Amino acid sequence: MNHRLMHSLGYLGVTTPRAEEWPDFARRVFGMEVVSDETGAHRMRWDDRAFRLAVHPGDTDEVAYIGWESRDSGDLDRITATLRSRGVEVVVESAEVANQRMVSELVSFHDPFGIRHEVYAGAVEFDRSFRGERSTTKFRTGPQGLGHAVLVVPDLEVGTAFYEEVLGLVTTDVVHHGPALGTMRFLRCNTRHHSIALWEMPGRLLGLQHLMVESESVDEVGRAYDTVQTGPWEVSATLGRHVGDEQMSFYTRTPSGFDIELGCDSIDIDDATWTMRLIDKTAGAPNEVWGHHWRDLGPQSSLRAVETWS
Repeated sequence: MNHRLMHSLGYLGVTTPRAEEWPDFARRVFGMEVVSDETGAHRMRWDDRAFRLAVHPGDTDEVAYIGWESRDSGDLDRITATLRSRGVEVVVESAEVANQRMVSELVSFHDPFGIRHEVYAGAVEFDRSFRGERSTTKFRTGPQGLGHAVLVVPDLEVGTAFYEEVLGLVTTDVVHHGPALGTMRFLRCNTRHHSIALWEMPGRLLGLQHLMVESESVDEVGRAYDTVQTGPWEVSATLGRHVGDEQMSFYTRTPSGFDIELGCDSIDIDDATWTMRLIDKTAGAPNEVWGHHWRDLGPQSSLRAVETWS
């Protein structure tokens, strides 16, 4: 498919029983701004947008919604019509819901696994307003969106068909980890190596595995890495550099069970020259240039086993 429906990954919402732990975590580790409201929700900012990650109080650690940005109202109308033509039930949301997301217009639908997706036009932006917790904090967003998210899905074939053929994303790389860890597919909608990755691992699991936020400074990544190691948080994977997007990063476990990857120095994809790659670890191909030694922190509460899905 040549036409990209989505402009970028715009925001993410999650529920968690440990929402109150997020402001300190987000500010101290990553230097993000946090805006809290009377419902107990916390909205994390890492650029001039009203928010990029919303954490809502809830009984379980789950993805509440994934927000995709469109270019304008006309583009949103075209996306809505295209999704409907491909058999997707699309709901035009009320002004009240759009206001909650701080956007002008909003539609929603669900993927084959029941995860709610939203597409919007006209995000609220506070021009040149972002001030990180540290004076040096600055993140790479803009036309590439918030970063990327990795979703664990129970059926990679079903997921690939939907995200490619329905949502119009394009596969950048496929990684075979082997029978113990399964297979990942990295999908893009702009020059970022991937905005979403789908990961089928043993156990028929579903949920958010990690969220990546990209810093503009290797020193900011290092400062955050030091902060995690000297604070009450846990490193999920040590500092390293991926083969795929060439991100230099580390991973830390969030209060909501999923990891946040903080990185820098990732590559941009040129559609005119890029061809999909297979990185097959079972054939001896490395997935890391160096580092990223994973630590056993136990099961992620953001992942749950599913027998069926809708």
